[in-house]
Amino acid sequence: MVLTRTREEILSSPRLSDSRGLFGGVVVIGGSNIDLRGRPAGEVLERHTSNPGKINIGSGGVGRNIAHNLALLNVPVTLLSAVGDDGEGIRILEETGKAGVMMEQMIISGEHPTGIYLAILDERGEMEVAVSDMRILEEITVEYLKSKAYLIKESKIVVMDTNIPEQSIEYVVDLCNKFKVPILVEPVSVEKAKKLRKVLDGRSGKRRGSGKWNIDYITPSEDELESILGAEIGGHQDMDLVRAAEELKRRGVKKVIVTLGKRGIYVSNGEAGDSSEGGQDEPSKFFLAPYISKIVDVTGAGDALVAGLVYGIYKGYPLKVTAKFGLQAAALTISTKEAVRRDLSEGLLKRRMEEEK
Repeated sequence: MVLTRTREEILSSPRLSDSRGLFGGVVVIGGSNIDLRGRPAGEVLERHTSNPGKINIGSGGVGRNIAHNLALLNVPVTLLSAVGDDGEGIRILEETGKAGVMMEQMIISGEHPTGIYLAILDERGEMEVAVSDMRILEEITVEYLKSKAYLIKESKIVVMDTNIPEQSIEYVVDLCNKFKVPILVEPVSVEKAKKLRKVLDGRSGKRRGSGKWNIDYITPSEDELESILGAEIGGHQDMDLVRAAEELKRRGVKKVIVTLGKRGIYVSNGEAGDSSEGGQDEPSKFFLAPYISKIVDVTGAGDALVAGLVYGIYKGYPLKVTAKFGLQAAALTISTKEAVRRDLSEGLLKRRMEEEK
């Protein structure tokens, strides 16, 4: 791989517009960056002062982490993202490519530096505050994604995070709907989740025809669910959560997986208001508790959960089993200091699932 090519050279490459063969794997579209994570050595994080501790530096980004996890789980995956033509970008390309992710379609920018995510963790390994500089992801434009349309159309499932521009999100959803490619959307954060409002409420002027856009799977936290709907979930009670998920389905989401932190996840399947979809062995609505794991660092847990879900979907498992794969992948990840667990594998995931039966 030539690591010093500029964005213009990549976009003008004839290989980006070819249509050779069927891909049939997973395309992940989203953020790639370097993670800087600091955790205090003491029993308490002292605010407004310097804390002795440990700082971990590694490749990160929601989309990149998901793709990395999928490659470790033996799923063929291509990443569509952007890095700078700098040392940090080289590190991301080399580490992620070595894990098995296909990186040949990446943007290597001569305009923006590689994104940086800076997080301060508390004494328990929970995120206290974070700052991110992701300006480079504005280069994931509709034009760039059009040059990758042949890959998207041939995918078994597309995974997209909301770090990319709003117009690009709309383009990908529209393309997937047009060619009946399942799409999973990870909202990322409360602020970035707002980009999905136009997609789901019909206010976008770029929709083709009169049909309604659909998202096959979405994985918001409770706060992100509120952000997408533009309304509070009253007191975060279970009944209110169920109603909120049903409202999201009425707006065009087929399957809602709400992440609840220490409480696990809530899954809503089938049509909005339908309590019978899925049959006796596949309930339409259910809560799942998390698997027990020692918390070392929660960074990357949500990305691992999404990768576990996509692994199950790709392999054709029922949604409840798929959801358990997601929870197990997250549990395996938070017990390590890395955002992506280095020894994660399909075999390890299945063994842990068997042990928990």
